[in-house]
Amino acid sequence: MRLAGVGAQRWESLAFVHRQVDPDLVQTWLPPGLTVDTYDGATWVGLVPFVMADVRLGPFAAVPGWSTFPELNLRVYVRDRTGTRGVWFLGLWCTRRLFVAGTRAAGVPYHHARAAVDAPAAGPWRYRFAATDGPEPFRVPHQPARRRPLRFDATVHADETVDATSGLVQWLTARWNAYAVRAGRLWRFPVEHEPWTLRRGSVGLWRTDALGRLGLPGDDPLVHVAAEPVHARFALPHAVG
Repeated sequence: MRLAGVGAQRWESLAFVHRQVDPDLVQTWLPPGLTVDTYDGATWVGLVPFVMADVRLGPFAAVPGWSTFPELNLRVYVRDRTGTRGVWFLGLWCTRRLFVAGTRAAGVPYHHARAAVDAPAAGPWRYRFAATDGPEPFRVPHQPARRRPLRFDATVHADETVDATSGLVQWLTARWNAYAVRAGRLWRFPVEHEPWTLRRGSVGLWRTDALGRLGLPGDDPLVHVAAEPVHARFALPHAVG
């Protein structure tokens, strides 16, 4: 990896769970400076549960017992004014309150959750998340707070290997930037990671209100499973526009 990073981590036991959605609807969720990105005229909402491992900043080593924890994020796909592609997060959840506080200060909408990931070699993988920050809304304009905190409980099965280097699979998973708003300005966070080795997936158990809160059905999602962990690096953010 060539990116001069200020942060590094490893992504393990990761699944992409996607649902197609109307691009015009997604556009209403975005801040000024971002435009919904489409593939063959459609766009997607992604739920991505995984384990974030060996999280570290700069030259500092990962802290044993603290630097590895589950994460769930809810994301859509965007372009900025220069045409650069990336990810806009509607919400992220993890189990480390200090990490939540630090990332929220940078404009990234993390929330605290209780969580567990069980990823046996023979599968299936099970992900369990229960938000503890209260019934917070997603980062969607005019969305009211819900009475219950977000919950996500799902099992994912891995099937045949797929080509992650082209087509829709590449469009969904090869994203090298993330965006956040801080102090009224849009910021781009460059991201670099190793190539994905992906397998087609399917869901078994599926109990979550994550998509329903956005008015989307949760049935028949498009699922991919990362067969191998990848190492990722983040660079300093840049103001956009």
